Amino acid sequence: MIILVCVATPCFAAKQNRESKAIWSYGEEIRKIADPATENMLLMLNEGNYNQYSRNFSPQMKAAVAESKFREIDATIKGTYGTYLSKEFMSIEIRENYITVSYKGTFSQGQEPVLIRSVFTQEDGKTCIAGFWLNPLKLVGKIRE
Repeated sequence: MIILVCVATPCFAAKQNRESKAIWSYGEEIRKIADPATENMLLMLNEGNYNQYSRNFSPQMKAAVAESKFREIDATIKGTYGTYLSKEFMSIEIRENYITVSYKGTFSQGQEPVLIRSVFTQEDGKTCIAGFWLNPLKLVGKIRE
């Protein structure tokens, strides 16, 4: 029994290492799309530019966030957090039909970091933004406890 465990462990470790490298490589590919798309949304919020803000939206997201809704969101975000300053990558969550990329964001009025989450889907072979949320990062940990 002990010999079997010793022999199986290196094989498992080698397989796990290959899978980890594939996941990391895939993560880098996701970030090549997600990072600039998220940055664009945040910068266009600062500028109040709906056309550029929504340029990577899925059709459903564009329908849900029409320009009038964008104006409300823009006012709420600026009133609550201020203007966007920077973001730092945190994680990628891969699901069957979507990918969520999370960042720790800094805004002009905030003493506390903000969790920025962008959700991506595939629509007609194109990667689109299907969701976007901002939450105080300190609240996220309390929700999960």
